[in-house]
Amino acid sequence: MADARPAPAFARTARAIGIAWFALVVLMLASLGSAWLKLGAFNVVAGLVIAAIKAAIVAWLFMRLREAGPLIRLVAVIGVGVWFILIGLSGVDYETRALTPAALQRPQQLLPVQAAPQPR
Repeated sequence: MADARPAPAFARTARAIGIAWFALVVLMLASLGSAWLKLGAFNVVAGLVIAAIKAAIVAWLFMRLREAGPLIRLVAVIGVGVWFILIGLSGVDYETRALTPAALQRPQQLLPVQAAPQPR
């Protein structure tokens, strides 16, 4: 007769996935709640922090970084580092651009189109 209890590895994995799902749902609700609060500039900060935590949960559990070797983890950290460098360079580019408005041409009234003469 087979044992009715699940294997310990499966039980651990199922528990971890259940906890991650619950955490992601709570973080989604926190993101929704923070969008309704008037926090000024901290709305963006709260949104980015919540998004980073959700991304870390997904990477750690669902991309199996917790089981990966040190080389794979290093590559993941380097990827995040390159992403931060690109965000920083984009921010520097945005902040150092001149804010000169584009040339504006005032609208002009067009003359009415002359009707073509009717053939006889």
